[in-house]
Amino acid sequence: MKNLILLLSFTLLTSCNQQSEKNVINSKDPVLSSEVYKNYVAAYNDYASCKMERPQLTNDFMEKKMTSEEFTAALEKNAKSCNIKKEIFNKYYQLLEAEFEKTIAAKHKIME
Repeated sequence: MKNLILLLSFTLLTSCNQQSEKNVINSKDPVLSSEVYKNYVAAYNDYASCKMERPQLTNDFMEKKMTSEEFTAALEKNAKSCNIKKEIFNKYYQLLEAEFEKTIAAKHKIME
């Protein structure tokens, strides 16, 4: 029982230290702590999740969960949605590029 409590407290301590180290790193870096970068990451994640819907649509069609008309309509809707999300993602990239120099963007591996 003592070992379990000791193990849990050690795990809690190490996880707290890791989080505080990440916060210190992010607070020192002006790019990572900027609101534009946070919006850029959120837009990228939204775009990536949109693209991940396509294989599920294909699987549903192959498993006969939807007709070919429904599949075509769902693909068109997904493509339009993903294109809009990609435009938003690219605009945040352009904002980052305008706010910070290209060398900083390359350092943080920010991609368009």
